[in-house]
Amino acid sequence: MRKALSPGVRIGFVVAALALFVAALLLASAIPPVEGLGDKVRLPMFHGGSTWVNMAAFTLMGLFALAYLLFSREDLYRWAAGFRIVAAPLWVVNSILGVIAAASTWDFSGSASTPLTVIRDDPRLMAQFQIVILLIAVIAIDAMFDSRRLRALMDVLFTIAMWWLLAGIFLDPRARALHPDSPVLNSASDIQIPFFGIVGCLFLAACSVAWLWRDHLLRNE
Repeated sequence: MRKALSPGVRIGFVVAALALFVAALLLASAIPPVEGLGDKVRLPMFHGGSTWVNMAAFTLMGLFALAYLLFSREDLYRWAAGFRIVAAPLWVVNSILGVIAAASTWDFSGSASTPLTVIRDDPRLMAQFQIVILLIAVIAIDAMFDSRRLRALMDVLFTIAMWWLLAGIFLDPRARALHPDSPVLNSASDIQIPFFGIVGCLFLAACSVAWLWRDHLLRNE
């Protein structure tokens, strides 16, 4: 039997998650203005880093769920549920941030279209909302059936579907035209260091929340 966290340790996890999130915001504010976008670059950079973490959280959810289906170890399911409780709402938030970022920096693509048209025609934004719809369907099925194995199976299928959608986007030339390949990796260190700092802080915060939810399930069994 896995041992639950003590109240003091749980409080420490909450404080750490909040501190890491604040640190990510401060790192975003430290990103210098760039030509063409100025300070507006900070929102899409934060959104990009948060989306990277979100995809990692969904992937970990799927891997833990798959391991649970294979080995039937309850703690593997708890971890899958922990990353699910982080990744699902975060994806909705990131989708909203993506729309705001596109609306405020739409001219980055050089298009003469209106911002709403660019948002509608942006393949990556459309994929984000397709994944939101898929996520709602998965949550609805989870709510109808009180079965851990079914939920784990849905987690695995969702992760596969998510990466299938994203793979199509990453290979789409039109998507790459709107979002140049590896803009961060092709930038100077004053862009890269804050960006990867954002990714690291948000990932550790996500893991902290996932651990807390895993502990919540353990204490309520």
